[in-house]
Amino acid sequence: MKIEVKYNYTEGYLPTKRHKILRYRDVVGMTMVEINEIKKEDAPIALRVHNYDETIKDYRYWNNKLWTVVMWQERHCGKEGLYPIDEFLNSIQYRSYYKDIESIENEIHEYTSKHVIIDGVIYQETGEPRYVSMTFGLGHNHGGTSLMIDNYYNSNISKNSYFNALERDKAIEYTKSRAIKRGDTNDVDRIGKSYNIEVLIPEAVKCIPQKEHGDGDPFLNSLYAITESSSSINEATVLGLTVLANEFNKK
Repeated sequence: MKIEVKYNYTEGYLPTKRHKILRYRDVVGMTMVEINEIKKEDAPIALRVHNYDETIKDYRYWNNKLWTVVMWQERHCGKEGLYPIDEFLNSIQYRSYYKDIESIENEIHEYTSKHVIIDGVIYQETGEPRYVSMTFGLGHNHGGTSLMIDNYYNSNISKNSYFNALERDKAIEYTKSRAIKRGDTNDVDRIGKSYNIEVLIPEAVKCIPQKEHGDGDPFLNSLYAITESSSSINEATVLGLTVLANEFNKK
């Protein structure tokens, strides 16, 4: 589908050759963009994420990328259901930019390239779902430990806490081990009972956390270590406050 996208930009000009100071005016520009239209059989479901609330999210695989359907809730609050194609097309019209024409058009083309129409439904390019081992609070059932799913890496969290969709068993074992170390006994049996990435096309799983991600935030890592080694909430609190005080003293 080829569509004409109009946009506003500010243009500098000289009213006459005698003028030396630029005047500025709003101008409407236009660029042509193309949104790929394909069939579902050309974009098969590669991954299926089962969430804690029993909802399911499908990830289709096309052009070596993953795509998920765009919902109203993701673009506008208060509405539910599929995001209409007409609304998407309207959303890229008459955007106001205060940049040069090349930057404006590059931004428009980049935005539309991250969308595709599959059997009349608008989809967006998305990050690969992966498991992430998360901890909350001070341990000993204060806060808790959980295995969750995300589509990107959090720079505050170490690569050791991430696992790709094919490493579910490894992710569960690691997260249960953390829960035991932290004394989160209420969570051990729950870990792995929800949040599941069903893999239908193994070659669509490409992320390698140990190579792609970093070691996380050093300060937070020190707090995580405290909650995994302390014998009680009180001990974790005292040690955590000590580490926090030392961090402030450095500044």
